[in-house]
Amino acid sequence: MKESGRLLAAISFILAAASTSAQVQPEPDAIHLAPREVIDRVRADPVAYFRFVNRPWTARVCDVFADDIRDLPVVRLHGDAHVEQFTVTTQAWGLDDFDDSVSGPALVDIVRFLGSVELVARQRGWIVERDSLFDRFFSGYRKGLREPEFQPPRPVIVSRLRVGMQRSRPEFIAWGETLMRPMADGPMKAVVGGIEAIARVVYAQRPDLPPGYFSVVNAGWLRMGVGSAIAPKVLIRIQGASSAADDDELVEAKQAQGLEGVACLQLQASSHVAHRVILGALQLGRLRHTVLVAGPPLVIPEVAAEGQELRNWWIRSWDPSYRELRIDDLRSPRDLAQIAYDAGVQLGAGSLKDLSGSRWNAERQRQLAALARLERRIRNKTSELVAELVAGWIEFARR
Repeated sequence: MKESGRLLAAISFILAAASTSAQVQPEPDAIHLAPREVIDRVRADPVAYFRFVNRPWTARVCDVFADDIRDLPVVRLHGDAHVEQFTVTTQAWGLDDFDDSVSGPALVDIVRFLGSVELVARQRGWIVERDSLFDRFFSGYRKGLREPEFQPPRPVIVSRLRVGMQRSRPEFIAWGETLMRPMADGPMKAVVGGIEAIARVVYAQRPDLPPGYFSVVNAGWLRMGVGSAIAPKVLIRIQGASSAADDDELVEAKQAQGLEGVACLQLQASSHVAHRVILGALQLGRLRHTVLVAGPPLVIPEVAAEGQELRNWWIRSWDPSYRELRIDDLRSPRDLAQIAYDAGVQLGAGSLKDLSGSRWNAERQRQLAALARLERRIRNKTSELVAELVAGWIEFARR
């Protein structure tokens, strides 16, 4: 049965690509900068390819819906909403990873998430469920728009993923240490200086944190991610609540990437582009972090490191129970349908959360009217874009 399912999935991908001559291709710089193991993974898996080409995909969405976007309200976007962004901890669940959060038309998030649903459905042999899966997402998105305080029921898969996810703090820290790649003295000094600057800002907001909480114990380059593979990242072990090793914390520092040049995104003028990431996490996110901060005082001093300057960084603490969904975790279309509904609620509810009163109501009504007007077109164009993406993946895998 498994072999039969793989064959059907392969045929589904081929058929998706056969009907189009257009392709969604990665940017040359991304190919050049990405580690070899990431490129190999992208070649082997269309879902990984989808994650790798978020910027070209978004640019294509802006182009396809250019005439529609003029009449749409500007909302807060996740920027890279897809199935494998669904995250579970012992305290919360939902879409995470707001690296590409920005302002723009809701179509960007809607088409991105629906595209991932269709890709997953094709890969798992569930393509006949496509329309019902899309129905669940749209139902959730409308629910979130209408009732932003609504708490959706916990997806069944959340309980499954939580089983066995607890590990001791020493185990968590030891695992984090294995992820740290060696760092030269210059960048290490820059990291220590940056964390000292961060500490001053966080202490002003969190006077409950003890002195020495941010003392750096160890740090190293972090090589993780697919879509964020080319973004410089550092994993840092800090002292935490006491000098004892068993309550140390891990924080990740990541350089925010520029999104200039994508037509329908709106970038606010700021001295620190990472502000958009923090705004997205606070407005749309459900997970909470002890440390989540960015800003001009947090700029890590510029040093030469792997050909890039260290600037525009944002920092967040890691939760020991953090677990990202993998496609293989999905046992049935029902699992995917529940995630689609949950993600729809989260995106719809958070998209206009920065507004209030009559302005919120007016923009909410505009957005609901736009969904009613454009839903069929969104469904059809999403499938066309997935076909373009699969054609690009097949061509990329050949090279």
